[in-house]
Amino acid sequence: MNSKISLRQRMRTGSFWLKQLRDLGIMLVIFFAIAAYLQRDMINGQAPTLTAVTINQQPFDLTSLASTSTKPTLVYFWGTWCSACKITSPMVNSVAESTDYQVISIAVASGSDDDIAQHMQLNQLSFEVINEEQLPQVLNQPSLSQQWGANAFPSIYIIDNNQHIRFVTAGVTTSWGLKLRLWLTTFL
Repeated sequence: MNSKISLRQRMRTGSFWLKQLRDLGIMLVIFFAIAAYLQRDMINGQAPTLTAVTINQQPFDLTSLASTSTKPTLVYFWGTWCSACKITSPMVNSVAESTDYQVISIAVASGSDDDIAQHMQLNQLSFEVINEEQLPQVLNQPSLSQQWGANAFPSIYIIDNNQHIRFVTAGVTTSWGLKLRLWLTTFL
């Protein structure tokens, strides 16, 4: 009982709240430092060429998509082996299921098309997937994830209809955070 009174009394002091604010500030600085480190190689500006065939054998071309649509596009680099992607993929899936935005994903080091399709089915994911391993590799050319600077997974790029990258995110994110960034892209 005394400890409750003691805590209640401490909460009434200014020094208690200053310590709480200090601790919160330290946590925010650490969070933003980690986010900046994960995003250090992610490209900005004009989006690179992204032309490929999905695991469902559907052609995808970011340039023609951007020129024929006013909707922003979410480009999602992920892997079936990635723990953080297991949290983020359902969030990306909820964005893909809405008809407000376009989503394309690139599975990195995730096996064959059948392996990825099985993973998608087991996890009830329905967004379009390009298998980076199945793309033709040109000698001395970087892979698709290297071209985009996607070295931490998951990596997410929000692209406007002029093919400019407006937002980048690496690591776990939420569906409302993705939808907010996509919505903001329509006004930038």
